[in-house]
Order: sequence, then structure tokens, then C-alpha cells
Amino acid sequence: MPRVVAAEAQAQGLKVIAIAIEGVTEPAIGEVVDQVHWLEWGDVSGFLGLLGKFRSGGITQAVMAGKVEQTRIYDADAPESLKRMLASVPIRHTDALINAVVNLLSGAGIELLKSTDFLQNHIVNKGTLTRRAPDDREKEDIAHGWTVAKELGALDIGQSVVVKDRAVVAVEAMEGTDECLLRARGLAGDGAVLVKVGKPGQDLRFDVPVVGASTISSMVANGVSALCIEANLTVLLDAQKFCREADSAGIAVVAREQGEVCE
Repeated sequence: MPRVVAAEAQAQGLKVIAIAIEGVTEPAIGEVVDQVHWLEWGDVSGFLGLLGKFRSGGITQAVMAGKVEQTRIYDADAPESLKRMLASVPIRHTDALINAVVNLLSGAGIELLKSTDFLQNHIVNKGTLTRRAPDDREKEDIAHGWTVAKELGALDIGQSVVVKDRAVVAVEAMEGTDECLLRARGLAGDGAVLVKVGKPGQDLRFDVPVVGASTISSMVANGVSALCIEANLTVLLDAQKFCREADSAGIAVVAREQGEVCE
């Protein structure tokens, strides 16, 4: 995702400078941006220093792209500057943590743009994306899972839920989708469906749902037969490979809208 965002920003005639996190950001990011600055995880002081330099250089806008595992907030050896910032966050769910970073940007006079501004060509339209559409059982599971996933999103717990036979098998929290699917298979075996949606009132500056070929690989590994994603919001990376691998595995993928009846 960071590479896609950087390429689109450059295509729009923008100069792109990346702040990358050692051990998190792929090293290849340096090949697709004009400059890259590497920071250790949790180096809030270093981050603030860069923001000051950028603002002095006339930079007024930024965009977030990529993912940092939320479990990292429990790193025992995290820098003191990060621990101080976390101490100021009363409830450490995703939005609150990211908003803490947004506040640092705002304090430096830098506006955070919507990540979707640079991802329009990768946002999924409504419809069935694969040769196979969900069967009747999968449609019932999708309908149930959609309702549950939206409630989870409203509480900022996670974006995904795994359902089988209208029973919620597993919900995604900070462990991520792959671990959620692994847990689901251990509980219910093969044949579950995965529903991944945006939060009600989704903040398009960050944390929009993203799927790609790795999503299909994880579904295959854990015996998940169908995927439902939210149309007009979910980002699909490398769509051709995604659909090719889903078709090869016989997985059904459908994008639906909020309020739509799954028929």
C-alpha cells in the first residue's frame, strides 16, 4: 500500500518524502519515493524532529499508508517518548492511537489527507469479483456477519468477522485478519466465510479496509470459502492476482454496499 500511494502521488506531480519505520516498512520503499527517512519504532522524538524540518521546508500535507501492528504498544523496550505519548491516550483502540499521531502532525502545522485520495483506482465497486458467486449458505452467513462486523467497527474492535452456519466463530481484534482466520479454523474447521467492512462513519484518512492476494492466501490456508467486502470503500491491491488466486481456489468474493440485501 505505501508503494501504491507513493506512485499515485508522484503521478499527480507531487514530491514524495517517506518516514519509514525500521523493521516494519519494506526497504523497497526507497525505490518509489524522492526521499526516505528511517526511524526506529516508537521514536516519537525523532518523528517530531523530522516534522519540524519538513514544516520549515514548506511541507504542509501528509498521508498515512501501511500498517503497524497494534500489539506493538505492549513492547516492553519501547522508547520512553512513546510510553509518554501512550500514557496520554486513555483508551488505546485504533482510532485513539492514530489520532495521537494526527495530533503530532497538526501540532507541526501538517494536515493529514485522506489515504483514499491516492487510492481511487483501487477502491472496489459493487458486485461479484470472482467467477463463483456465494451460494445460499454463504449468503446467509455474509448477511449475519455484515451486521456483526458493523457493530464491531462501531466499537473500534476490528474490521473482520468469521461466520459459519450463522454462528460467529471469530472476531478480529488487534491480532489482525490472518490470526483471526487461523483461530476460526481451529474452532469450526473449513467452510466459514470472512466479512470485512469499514467502520460506521469511517475516517478516510486512515484505517480503511484493505485486501489483496495475501488475503486469499490466508483464506486458502484456513479453509475459508467466501469473502464479503464493503463496496466503494475497501482498497483492493493487485486486483488481477487477487481474482486469479481466488478463482483458482474456488473462493467466492463479493462487494456489497451498506443497507444492501444479500440475495
